[in-house]
Formats: sequence, C-alpha cells, structure tokens
Amino acid sequence: MDNKENLPAHLKQEVDQAQKEAIARMEIEYDLRNELKYKKFFAGYHPSDVEEFIKAYSARKTTWINWGKFYYEHNEDHQLRFYNQALQCLWQIQQKKLFNLQCQWRSEKIKLPGVLATIDFRYWENNIKQCTFISPITQWEFELYLDYIQSDEVELDPSEADFEFEWQDYLRFSDEYNSAKDEEELIVPLWYQFYDNRMGTDSLMALPDIRGDKESKYLKAYYEDANKHLPGEKSDILKIEKKDSDYLSVYNPAIIEKFVRMYEDKEILRYFLSYEKSHKPMEFADELAEMAFKELRDLNEEIPIKASSDWREALIDTWEEYRRKQIIKLLPLVYEDYLQKQELGISYEPENTKEIVLEMEEWRTAITKGRELLLEPPDFNF
Repeated sequence: MDNKENLPAHLKQEVDQAQKEAIARMEIEYDLRNELKYKKFFAGYHPSDVEEFIKAYSARKTTWINWGKFYYEHNEDHQLRFYNQALQCLWQIQQKKLFNLQCQWRSEKIKLPGVLATIDFRYWENNIKQCTFISPITQWEFELYLDYIQSDEVELDPSEADFEFEWQDYLRFSDEYNSAKDEEELIVPLWYQFYDNRMGTDSLMALPDIRGDKESKYLKAYYEDANKHLPGEKSDILKIEKKDSDYLSVYNPAIIEKFVRMYEDKEILRYFLSYEKSHKPMEFADELAEMAFKELRDLNEEIPIKASSDWREALIDTWEEYRRKQIIKLLPLVYEDYLQKQELGISYEPENTKEIVLEMEEWRTAITKGRELLLEPPDFNF
C-alpha cells in the first residue's frame, strides 16, 4: 500500500509537488547531458564543473517554471498599475475644469444641463468620463498638465492618485482657501494650485456660494422637522457632547492609561508604560514609508535614495519620484489613447455609482420637502 495515501491532504499535496519537481529536474538533467547542442557548450569545461552546473541548473529551471509566471504577471500588473495611475492623472484635467464650473454654478453665474443641486457634482466627479458638459481635453491642456507633473516642485500625493480622492470637495477646499494664511497651509490639490497660478483662476473659490446657502436653508428646515419625530431617547443622546478622548475603548490611549493608573498596582503600571512606549501606533509617515519600502523592494532596478534627514521621508520621496517618472513616460500614450477614442466616438464604460445616485436622490428629496415646509414650490427653481 502506498503510505502517501495515509497522509493528511496538505502533506499529500506537498509530496505530489515534490515528486513532480523531481521528475522535471531529471528530465532537464537528461537533456543537458545528452543533447548535442549542450555538449558543444560544455566542451571547454572540466567534467566535474559541468556535472555540478547541470544539477544546479535543473533546480533553478524548475524554480523558474514554477514561480516565474507569478513574478512575470506581478511585474505586468505593476506596469498596469502605473498605466492606470497615468490615466487617473489625465482625468485630473477634467476634474479641475469641473471644479471651476462648480464654483461658477454655486455663485449663480452659469447654469449646467442636468445639474439641480450641489450633490450632483459628487456624482459627476465619479462619472467624469461621461460628463458631456465639460469640453474635451485639448493639446494645450495636456501640455499644461505635463508642465505641472514635470515640475521639480511637484510631489505626488498618493491619495490623489487613487480612485477615492474627492476632487469636487468644494466646501473643504473653499474654506481652506479663504481661511489659510499662506500657501503652505492649503490643502487644495497641487494640480488645482498650479492650474490657478498659470491661468489666474484662483479667484473662483472666492466667489459667494449663493446656491449652497439656499440649499442649506431648505435642508435645515427638512432635518429640523425630521428630528421632531425622533424618539425621546435618541433626542437625549443627540444632546450629549463628549470629547474625542472620552470614548470607552481599550484602544483609546487616554482611557486605558486612566484605567490602569486607577486600578492597577505600580508594577503593572510600570510594565504598561514600558510596553506602550515600545509599541506606539504608526504615524501617517510610518505607513507611507512602509508602503514605499514594499513597492521599491519589488522593483527590478536600482533606485538612488533621495537625501533627507529623516529616513522615512527619504523612502517616501524616492518612491514618489519613481512613480512620477513612470507616469510621465506613460502620459503621452494615455493621451493618445484618449484622442483615438474621441476620434472614433468610443465611449468609456460607466462607473458603478448606485450608492451615489441613492445619496443624490435623498439629497434632492430633502431639498424639495424642505421647500414645501417653508411654503415654497417643491422644485429647484430657486
């Protein structure tokens, strides 16, 4: 009886894999020893060196066969990610144009087809490729973006390159723009700042938010009315105000230390303080540095590390610079693909925006019901 049949399934699988690899190595070794083309190659070497080479080579080749496909596909995926990031960068051009339109629409200087409420801009942010009231990307706009991304002053923000960055966050950007004391405090996207400096459009964020203020009045009326129908217990809960540091959790540093100091002895307190100091939570810079290290480690080329007094900043800056160079190389190809689609009339696949559509409908409903409560027509003619 084959003893292998009595093994657990995972060990049986390992034995089967080892047998397959052993057979593969034997076949490779046989070919290396007997094929004429290999004999010609080995003719000038000592027989013992040839034998050692054949055994080592067969093991290496087996590894390539078993794992090479994985690494090849991983590298292909790596390049695909850079292409997708370059594509995402290209659409930042349209995001900025949409944001400028939003500023003008909010100040009631323009009207936009199909746009009824401020929430609509969040929808179009996530459907920027289908937004027909924005003009197509022109050559000069593309070259302007190239100037931006090729600038030595540019630092790619990882959050701006993903698919969750909120490019139409008007309230946040305008508030920061109108309250920040200097440019270093601005959280407005770097691309927006660059565009505004070149095009002189930064004043758009200083325009009054007439439409937003009107909506706020109707939304306030709706939610104040809705709150009247909340159960009494919930109303009481809503009145309770607590500091962020007061929530009860063993992961809340303030609470856990307070508890330990109150109820544990001095020895446990000493151990607690020593342990917690040695296991402090990761800061954002730590997380970025860890991500940068993992990404850089997978590259098949030597990357010079940027100079910095902080090793974390050095890793982060090095990774951002590498990504930027890859995106710069791919942007012309991405723009060429974009132009071909435009010329051939090929549309982009629509995004999955069911949740945003639901939110948009609820927002619009709240506005119309708020208008009714204020004895106004339940429409958007305000």
